[in-house]
This record gives sequence, structure tokens and C-alpha cells, in this order.
Amino acid sequence: MKKSVGVVVIALASTLFMNAQEKNFGFVGGLNYANIRGDRAESINSSWRLAYHFGIFSKISLSDKIALEPRILFSSKGYDDEIDFDQFGFAESNGSTISQNRVNYTSRNNYLSIPILFKYKIIDKISLDLGPEIAFLLYSKDVITKVDREGFYAKGDVPDEGSGDFFLDYGAMAGVTYYFTDDASIQLNYFHGLSNLHRKNPIGDSTENNSVIQLSLGYLIF
Repeated sequence: MKKSVGVVVIALASTLFMNAQEKNFGFVGGLNYANIRGDRAESINSSWRLAYHFGIFSKISLSDKIALEPRILFSSKGYDDEIDFDQFGFAESNGSTISQNRVNYTSRNNYLSIPILFKYKIIDKISLDLGPEIAFLLYSKDVITKVDREGFYAKGDVPDEGSGDFFLDYGAMAGVTYYFTDDASIQLNYFHGLSNLHRKNPIGDSTENNSVIQLSLGYLIF
């Protein structure tokens, strides 16, 4: 899997730099508003997490109205959640061990994301964007962000972390781009994950898919 990732990245990077000779290479970065969908999301009452992304892109013009935009991004996804010990019935009954009722945490999942967007310019400064994205999980970490009082967990604790082993995520991205100038743009996208993130360690028939609203600023520099 790691060799496959390397081949994909090198091939796309070569494409980006080849197009840089035509002054179509730039940097992109911005905010992610991430959550999960599926059975697991409903069972844990997940909420949206504010995160970020950054990377490089190339704009390859195919005609006056159509362009191709591959990107290579570091993209942080995941979700926020709350552990309610009362639901398990032992928050107070076993107070010597767990003296908390609620604990908030954030699940941070960092990916190497490779979206390839087909862009159709509907008017001079606006294009509609659609395309696939594949992503490889680099690292995952759960961090306690809030506790109701001292107990089993403390703020800043890390209950779970580890390498993502390039676990594959894939899905579709759609959005719209507004061009301030020929070089500068702002883009709003939605990523709809299709890969079941629990297929590696299935919990019954549980499903979990990424959902990300992405706001990006891009600037062509070469």
C-alpha cells in the first residue's frame, strides 16, 4: 500500500510541476468542517469539528470553459463527541473509579488527500466543480477537550492514537469556485465519503463515512 501511495503522489506531483511550466501551479489552503455519517454517527451523537487543509494544485485548461484541477493536500478530518457515563449506568455507582458524568473529546484523523476536480465555468468568474477524491489515513488521535469534573479522564488526555497505515478513504467532491483574479480564487466544496471507515475493524453492521465542508483559498504562483 505504501508503494502504491508513493507512485500516485509522484505521478501527480510530476503532472503539477510539468504544468507549472505553463504558469498553472499554485498553493491552496483553508478550513475543514468535518463530521461522520452512518450508524456509528447516530449511536455516538457526533458533531462537526473545525479543522484545516493545505497543499498544492495545478489548473489544466482543456477548453475556454473546462479545466482539470488535481490537488495534493494534507487534510485533517474527524469529529467531536461526548462520552456520557450515565448511559452506561456506572458514573455514580462506581464513583471511586469514575466520578465524571460527561467528557468531551475530538477525533482527529489526518489524511493525504488527492482530489481531482473537473471545473466548468458557467460565467466569467464562477465555475462549478465535481470530481473524485482518494485519501490515505496518515495518523489518528483522540484528545479529551473538556471534562465536567476531575475523574477517570483529564483535559488533554489521549485515550487513543496511532498510525493510520495509509488506510484508504474515497468519495466524491462537489462545489463552486469564485475567481477574484486569474490567479486568486476562493472555493467551497463538500466531500461525501463513500468508504466505510469501520471496514477494517467492523462492529456488527456499523457504518461510518466522512463528510467534510471545505473552504479554500487558492493562488497560482507559476
